[in-house]
Amino acid sequence: MKRALLLLTFCFSLFSNVFAKTYNPIEQVDVDESIIIERIGNEDITVSIPSPIFSFMDAEIKLKFNNPGHTKLLLNKNRIEFIINGESRILDFVNGEASFKHRFDESKTLTIYTEEFSYYKVATVYPLWAVLTPLVVIVVYVLKRLLTKKS
Repeated sequence: MKRALLLLTFCFSLFSNVFAKTYNPIEQVDVDESIIIERIGNEDITVSIPSPIFSFMDAEIKLKFNNPGHTKLLLNKNRIEFIINGESRILDFVNGEASFKHRFDESKTLTIYTEEFSYYKVATVYPLWAVLTPLVVIVVYVLKRLLTKKS
């Protein structure tokens, strides 16, 4: 009886070891790298802001993907949602480039976020009087010259 029990235990341990090796739920699977969707990071997008920026005019901010074939662009059909100064906006990209208008009246800062991408810039904004004062001086000078020529 002891031999039968020992034989049964031995057979059970052999078969359990065989089943344990054939069924492994945590198995290494080869992944096709072409289908991995990349997250958008700081190295993926270049932001360009015009200079000079005036407080009374809209500035055109341009975003450009360094790789126009980025998988996130392809997956979302060239539409990416950004949070710009706390407001959610969807930008349409054409050949990896998009732009939007922003007015720097209330705040001189620009923040842009999406996924792992973040951009923060404090812009130098020129007020209306900085443009009008030299313009008024030039107009007064020209008028003075015209009036002195006629006399």
